[in-house]
Amino acid sequence: MRSSHVVLLVEGRKRTGERLAPILGQEYDLSTARTRREALAKIHEAPPAVVVLDAPSLRFSRRRFCETLESNGLDVPVLLLYEGNEAPEGVGARAYLRHPFSSQKLMNRISWLLPVPDSEVLIRGELVFSRERSSVTRGERESHLTPKQAELLELFMRHPGKVLTRKFIMKQVWDTDFLDDTRTLDVHIHWVRKAIELDTGSPQYLHTIRGVGYRFQVPSRPDEDH
Repeated sequence: MRSSHVVLLVEGRKRTGERLAPILGQEYDLSTARTRREALAKIHEAPPAVVVLDAPSLRFSRRRFCETLESNGLDVPVLLLYEGNEAPEGVGARAYLRHPFSSQKLMNRISWLLPVPDSEVLIRGELVFSRERSSVTRGERESHLTPKQAELLELFMRHPGKVLTRKFIMKQVWDTDFLDDTRTLDVHIHWVRKAIELDTGSPQYLHTIRGVGYRFQVPSRPDEDH
């Protein structure tokens, strides 16, 4: 079913077969712009749920664009599409996606940035996370979370099976690139594990990937192992 969320695609001139508008238009209420001025005007007029910046096709500074949004108090998540091996972090975008990518990967990344209704719950395995209650339930046990613990758990539950680097987590949850002291992350991981694991010494859901970060994995049921 087509989403009612408005997505603003800022895309320069591209060959017909490479344009993203036909893909996004099938899933979202799509608005498009080709220039920085046109995009900012549309955002001021009616802020979209997500802005998608196709960096390779644009002729303006992506950093200045994001800075303008912030200086004008426009809290609109930006997904930056880029080329090359290194994500241009520090631009101010909320998320990044490297060309080339599948349509499904693009949809997944946008979906993660969309506003979540207070009543929405996320279910992964035995875990039921409620954003409205800021709590997670496993079986009959309910654990209430601090705002940062809840944001951290939601991040993991929205990326099941994926390895999230410590740098990515710090950027998404604490909005910082500072990695010299990640004790804050370690402490929050400890408390999230206390909330979701039966045995924190042998976690079933939240696994440490040594030297890299963490992976949230839904454990298989016994009857699925055969």
